[in-house]
Amino acid sequence: MFGLIAFSLNTIAQDRPSVNYMASIKRYDLSKLWRADAIVTHGSDDIIETEPFPEPLGYIGTDHQRFYIHYTSVRKDTSDPYKYLVQGKTRVKDHICNIKGTITIVKAQLFKGSDDPRYRQGEVVCKVELKEDSAQKHSGMIKGQMISNWCLDKRDNLLYDAINFVADGYCNNQCTAVWTSYTTHQSKICNWGDFRMPNSEQLDTGVGDVYINERFIKNGWQNYVKAYSGDRREAKRAIAEEERKWWK
Repeated sequence: MFGLIAFSLNTIAQDRPSVNYMASIKRYDLSKLWRADAIVTHGSDDIIETEPFPEPLGYIGTDHQRFYIHYTSVRKDTSDPYKYLVQGKTRVKDHICNIKGTITIVKAQLFKGSDDPRYRQGEVVCKVELKEDSAQKHSGMIKGQMISNWCLDKRDNLLYDAINFVADGYCNNQCTAVWTSYTTHQSKICNWGDFRMPNSEQLDTGVGDVYINERFIKNGWQNYVKAYSGDRREAKRAIAEEERKWWK
């Protein structure tokens, strides 16, 4: 199963000319890639546009049960510039677990070209280790790897890379992981990401946007489908549920 994680990373990482940026990336605070109030979507000319920070879409297991994850806190470790300390919560159905763990940068690249001349673009590959609270029922450990895209503005500020936000298939923070139960020691694939999900071809059959395969709608995706494909009245209620801060 961990071999599957390594394979999926090769399919997620952008295959474009780049230079090693590992020595330089430690100068920046990357916490805003995973926890912030908004993202800059790089409007035309000098117009700055923003969008609410995305909640990840995720699934767990071969039945593609919907998986939720929310980071309540991400901060840079003062003793290790490549490590970030994470707190938050996970959710499957109505079961919520507290999580603590780390996101550690293991590779950083600065791309030689850019999709927008106002910015320099790059990505980091990160090791993710998150522990659900063992005192809670149905809890376990999540281990995997994540690829996050960032950009640098003219003032050398590091930002969440939303340059291609309006493009078909846009995504960021693609995490391919395995969840392992503390009690049974059984493991399940557990993947999530912003706007799209890695290795989700069976679940998400959409091209430009997410489209949930009818086979899996019953596995926690009913409200999501109603929110974005139902009638107006039904969609309004469903969108409110999608935007509910379930982690509070």
